[in-house]
Amino acid sequence: MMEIVLALVVALQRPGEVTPARPELGVRQALNPLNDAKLIDFVRRPFDPMSDEARWPRALGTHHGVPVIVSYTCSDVCPNYTKRIVHYDLAPGEECERAGGISKDIVVPSGIGTGLRRFCIPAPTDPYQQ
Repeated sequence: MMEIVLALVVALQRPGEVTPARPELGVRQALNPLNDAKLIDFVRRPFDPMSDEARWPRALGTHHGVPVIVSYTCSDVCPNYTKRIVHYDLAPGEECERAGGISKDIVVPSGIGTGLRRFCIPAPTDPYQQ
């Protein structure tokens, strides 16, 4: 039975398919400005997925006038394997590049495995987000 379930899961996953992340902030909030150093410091700071979820920041600030938010993704075993992604509140693609961001495919938990999701990340954080 388990083999059938695994076969179905694998069959439903399409290799190379990337899901673009969508902007998340419904209402523009008053956010504090962030410079490159503050942004990099936050991204490099260890993240404990077992900590209190209510304390996880969602809106980090603005970087060059663009809202920066934090997404947390997990799949079937939450909060284990939760991944933190710091990104602009912009769709990946042209709008992202115009704002100085990078459209990057990041490995995120998905079902019992992983998948790729494309985010618009701030350029200074690129080396620190996989």
